[in-house]
Amino acid sequence: MSWGEIRNFLHEWSDVWNLATAIGTIAMAVATFRVIHQGKQQREDAERQHRDRLRPFCVLTPYDGIDVWNKRGALIRAVPPSADTPSFGIVEIHCVLRNIGVGSALSVRLWFRFVDMQGWSTEPWELAPLAAGVSYGEITKPLLVPFQIQDRFNATDFAQLEGKPWEIWLEYQDIFGSSFQMVHSRMLFDPDPSSWTWTKSDSDAQPKALMRPIPWLTYREGPSSTRSRPGR
Repeated sequence: MSWGEIRNFLHEWSDVWNLATAIGTIAMAVATFRVIHQGKQQREDAERQHRDRLRPFCVLTPYDGIDVWNKRGALIRAVPPSADTPSFGIVEIHCVLRNIGVGSALSVRLWFRFVDMQGWSTEPWELAPLAAGVSYGEITKPLLVPFQIQDRFNATDFAQLEGKPWEIWLEYQDIFGSSFQMVHSRMLFDPDPSSWTWTKSDSDAQPKALMRPIPWLTYREGPSSTRSRPGR
C-alpha cells in the first residue's frame, strides 16, 4: 500500500471517528438531560405528595351525618335582628364544621351565595384556623354567623332566608398557601336540563324529567371566582 493510499485510508477513518464522536457526544447529552429531567420530576412528585399529605378538608356535616336533601333548608335558622343590633341578623348553621384532613386549614372564610338573586354573595366572615381533626359547632351550640341587613338583602329577604336556594361557601388555605373551597348547596335539582333523565310510561302523555338532587358537598381547588365579586 502506497503512502497516498494509507493517507486516504486514515482520512476516511478520521471522518468516521469524528462522526462517531459527535454521535456519542449527542447521546451523552441526551442521557444527561433525561437524568436531570427525571431527577426534577422526582423532586416535584415528592413535593406534591408532601403537599397532598398535609391537605386540609373542611366540611359542614349535619349533626346526624345524614344528607336529608329534601329538608336542607332546616340546616339553617334565621334569627331576626334585635333592637340592639338592627343592622345584623344571626344565621344558625345546624352542622358541625370539621377539618377531616391531615393538615391545618388557615384563612378560613364563610359566605352565602343566592342563586335566585343572580348569584349575589354576602361578604365573607373570617373563622378561626382549623387544625386537623378539630371541629366547631354542636347541637347545643350551633355555628352562629352574623348577617348584615342592607338594601341588597333587606329584612324581608332575611325572613325568607331558610327557603331560598342558597349555597354556603367555605374557602381556606393550606400551610403552603394553596386555596380550596367546599360548596354546600341547598338547591334540590340541577337547573340545567341536560343533566335530567327523561322517562315515559304508557300512561304518560309527555315524557317526565327525573332530576337528581344536587350533592350537598362540592370540592374545588384554586381561588374562588365567586369571592372576587361578593355583594354583587
